[in-house]
Amino acid sequence: MTVYRKYQPLYLDFFRRYHAGEYWEAHEVLEELWQTERHNDFYHGLIQVAAIMHQLERGKVRGARKLAVTAIGYLTPSLPLRDEVDVAKVIEWLHGCLRELPEEPARVEPGKVSRLGLGICPLPQFC
Repeated sequence: MTVYRKYQPLYLDFFRRYHAGEYWEAHEVLEELWQTERHNDFYHGLIQVAAIMHQLERGKVRGARKLAVTAIGYLTPSLPLRDEVDVAKVIEWLHGCLRELPEEPARVEPGKVSRLGLGICPLPQFC
């Protein structure tokens, strides 16, 4: 646990909420930190990952696809690893979203999304 003391509490809370399935709340927590560091594209990309998970739970595939494209752009400069996040695996997951999520319709039944087998984006657990 001592390794993680160097990270902001909001950064750690983001991952706690994310792994609790509280995707919107995770998004909000990290956005609060990002507002103090607007130049931090890494945070912006992680915020979008949480938003994608929230969209997928609701079956909003068009929104998830759009967010995946921009998240890739925000996260790519942080390859391969940053602040305990395997950025390469996250980007691989985002590309999987773009391959598997249908372009139309904009919204599908959430159960159909879960059958695509995307799972959750692989982010670290700080426990």
